[in-house]
Amino acid sequence: MTRNSDLPTAAQIPLQTFHLPVFPPEAANLKHLTLTSDIKPTDYADFLSTPLSEDAVPSLPRGIESLTLELFSLGYPAPFLTRLGKALPNLKDLTLYSHLIDGVSDSSRRDAGDFIHGLLTGSKDGGLRELHLLDVFCRKGFISGIGDILQDLGGGGEADRKLRFLEVSYTYRGHSDGEFLSRIPVDELPGLIVGGLVGVSLRLEATSTSSSTTSTSTTGAGAGLEGVPDDLADVDEDGVRVGRKPEGIIPVGSGHEGTKLLVEKLGGSGTGDEPESGLKMLDCTLYALSLEQLGRVLKRQRRLAVLSVSVLIPEGGEAKRGLLETLRLGSEELEVVEVVGVPGQEGKDVSFPSWVVFGFILTGFDLGCGLCEV
Repeated sequence: MTRNSDLPTAAQIPLQTFHLPVFPPEAANLKHLTLTSDIKPTDYADFLSTPLSEDAVPSLPRGIESLTLELFSLGYPAPFLTRLGKALPNLKDLTLYSHLIDGVSDSSRRDAGDFIHGLLTGSKDGGLRELHLLDVFCRKGFISGIGDILQDLGGGGEADRKLRFLEVSYTYRGHSDGEFLSRIPVDELPGLIVGGLVGVSLRLEATSTSSSTTSTSTTGAGAGLEGVPDDLADVDEDGVRVGRKPEGIIPVGSGHEGTKLLVEKLGGSGTGDEPESGLKMLDCTLYALSLEQLGRVLKRQRRLAVLSVSVLIPEGGEAKRGLLETLRLGSEELEVVEVVGVPGQEGKDVSFPSWVVFGFILTGFDLGCGLCEV
């Protein structure tokens, strides 16, 4: 089939119901599809309880390789996601933004699980290469289930079916919601880190209250923040609050069970029996690591070229020296290091407002000469 190069390769479709339109012949070249919820809050629950029509998901252009689903805050009626996944057999990149991905019912949860399982395992041509979870929330155990799927794929020796890039990002709401971090599955996310990954990003993003700030990429930093409600710490009844507002982002503490699991995943057991890691880019600023934990990670991750990390900096004048000595444990391939310093004591979680975050970027890092450029 001859394709017209003048036809669009990307499309964004707002949905007011869970019924996709029929795609015209002009959509034959599509490679990137974005579905955005425009469902009225008053109608959402009714749509979830209404049986899905047989033609809700029509035949879709088979060339679509990238799918973004955004603002489906209460999930989907089953089996919408399963049908959508089967209609996109060549999908390589999935982005979920601002979701309760497993919905509010058991059937929606099973549907979401089957959807992600089908995309990760893929067809004979392989499954997903990239997975982006941006402001995605779910009930306990759902992320662990995804991790189990990835572990099974990694253990099967199917190199062509392995995920290459994983991104998990949350817009920080801790200044107005003291339980914010507890809503993130921080003890399940480390289970997503499996062999075959080249890049991993687990991070928190600052909120944005500027109405002029827009984003054209749903996978970049701060993507789609115009759809996120303002943080209550930044606004009042008259709109955006004028003057000094709470600042900073509080990561998960170094003593948290989730952080320990992350270090175990990235640093291994220490026996030397683990296979060599192929990670080249790592951003784990969602978690604050102690210097000992960071050193353990660097000793194992010998192919890292780019590292962004939150580090618990001990008190005292030797803090910087200790940090630099720890960073020297990295391999000669480490080129760029971004450090978010979190003052505090090891083993104790930091708490607002008794701390201040500082950050710096090191480039040209060399084991022999230290820092070539700061």
